[in-house]
Amino acid sequence: MNRKTYIDNFSRTLRTWDKDIAKLEKQAEKITKTLHQRIDELKKQREHASEKTTVLIHSSEDAWHEVKYGAEMAMNDLKKAFRKAKAKFK
Repeated sequence: MNRKTYIDNFSRTLRTWDKDIAKLEKQAEKITKTLHQRIDELKKQREHASEKTTVLIHSSEDAWHEVKYGAEMAMNDLKKAFRKAKAKFK
């Protein structure tokens, strides 16, 4: 193989890698965006569960059974969201 052919092959390989790197960058941006969206959703669900805790704390002895169901639902939703997020990004 002569010098020009070698340089042409080398340059072609570099251009191919440039394209591959660009694809990886796009994938990383998409994953990062998705991760941030999931984290934002987790924060919202966590805040909702926290609000339910506050309601539980301030509920009367008679009313807390009714409030308990909503708090349990909020906690279960948060647990599911955490599991889903963790599984997605392992």
